[in-house]
Amino acid sequence: MSEYDKLDGVMELFDRRFRLKKSINLLISMIIVMIGIVPMYLVFAKKAGIYALRWLTVDGTLFTMTGSFIFIIVNIYELVTGKELTHIPVYFIRLSCAVSEAVIMIVVFIGFCLGDPSALDEWDELVTHAIMPVLMIISFVTNDSPIGKIKPLMRLHGTWFITIYGLIIIQLFATEVIPMSMIPYPFLNPDLLPMWMIIGAILLIYIIAFTIATVLYLLNRKMSWLWFRGITKD
Repeated sequence: MSEYDKLDGVMELFDRRFRLKKSINLLISMIIVMIGIVPMYLVFAKKAGIYALRWLTVDGTLFTMTGSFIFIIVNIYELVTGKELTHIPVYFIRLSCAVSEAVIMIVVFIGFCLGDPSALDEWDELVTHAIMPVLMIISFVTNDSPIGKIKPLMRLHGTWFITIYGLIIIQLFATEVIPMSMIPYPFLNPDLLPMWMIIGAILLIYIIAFTIATVLYLLNRKMSWLWFRGITKD
């Protein structure tokens, strides 16, 4: 076999794996958007209305669905053109979505440990608290393309959602769209805790989110290497 034939074989194998990766990613993103529609309709139309925006899970689900819609467009473009479009903005949006869903899962797990299984009582809650987080994490870790080594400070981009959620909460309560009596979590309630403890809790959440972002980033790099491993092997 000539060197040209070997090169053609390598390029063909790379293209097949590239398209398979993007097709899987496209499918997962479409599933995330589709399974999120009914739970969001139920929580806004049937359960809590605008007040639903005070919950981490609701805002995280909306954030992930919006991100997944962007990923669908990106993946379709990549499959049609054969060109990689997952550069810095898309990478960090997806990372932040994965971090937000991981945080949601951790909150649910803590609730279970404290004897509160209510987060999975109904089908829509099972979707937003378990199924969607798992799908989003799998989507990022296995199918996204790394953008090279990311310095620790750059990984803070993975905490975008935490910042967005904080701004939403502050705006809703500052404008009295939602009364202070409906603050969703005790560690954010100034009537229950001193301000220094609230600030400490927020910093702890950022540290947890940053740690999750770092772990997912490292797993992503490893899985991307494994995905294309052996292509140039004789």
